[in-house]
Amino acid sequence: MFSRVRLSLALLLISALPGCSAVMHASRPDPVDINKFVIGQSRVSVLAELGTPRATTPDGDKSCDIYRLYTRGPGPALKGAIVASQIVAGVLTLGLSEIVLTPVEAATKATPRTVLFCYGSDNKLAGVVEAQEAVHG
Repeated sequence: MFSRVRLSLALLLISALPGCSAVMHASRPDPVDINKFVIGQSRVSVLAELGTPRATTPDGDKSCDIYRLYTRGPGPALKGAIVASQIVAGVLTLGLSEIVLTPVEAATKATPRTVLFCYGSDNKLAGVVEAQEAVHG
């Protein structure tokens, strides 16, 4: 009786393991494709897509909205495929794949980048500039 309980508990714990890296990956934010924003686009349409900027600053005769955006990483379809493969790997290896996958997920965590959307006096998009370095903290 006691060994059945221990076996059941061990199987329950093993079945829960194949979720850590998959959950970590599934909870990553989807990247924003800044190339879909075109010169001449209205500020209102950019705000509708991205929400309120972190700050707005003047830049000569232009006004720039500052965002922190995730611009790199897999899109929803690829993210789903990665999560599915991690779950399968976890089940097939009885959770042992998590020893490798969870630290890899933690080390490759997405980081946001500073992106400036600058507008002319007519509130039309005049340019988009993405910082080359990721924002940490």
